[in-house]
Amino acid sequence: MNFQGVQAVRFLQIDVRLGSRDTATIDLLKANDPVVRNDLVLLFGSQDPAVLATREGKEKLRADALAQVRRIVKSAGGRPESLDAVFFTSFVMQ
Repeated sequence: MNFQGVQAVRFLQIDVRLGSRDTATIDLLKANDPVVRNDLVLLFGSQDPAVLATREGKEKLRADALAQVRRIVKSAGGRPESLDAVFFTSFVMQ
């Protein structure tokens, strides 16, 4: 995605994996994939590139992404605590 930086439009590409041992949660996430993708794109696009350049910034974004996906699980009638983690398997920022 592109996001507005301080000086210019910037590029951000993140590969995300969701971790859960609960098959019902995995099925719920698959059924709600468009909502998950949309909400994560909105979250990622609103970030400050200077903050994301730090490890702390990336960790905060990962925690925010986990909270966002848990909200989706809850609103879809699932158990949000059954979503264990959000993993960034690739993180490219230019």
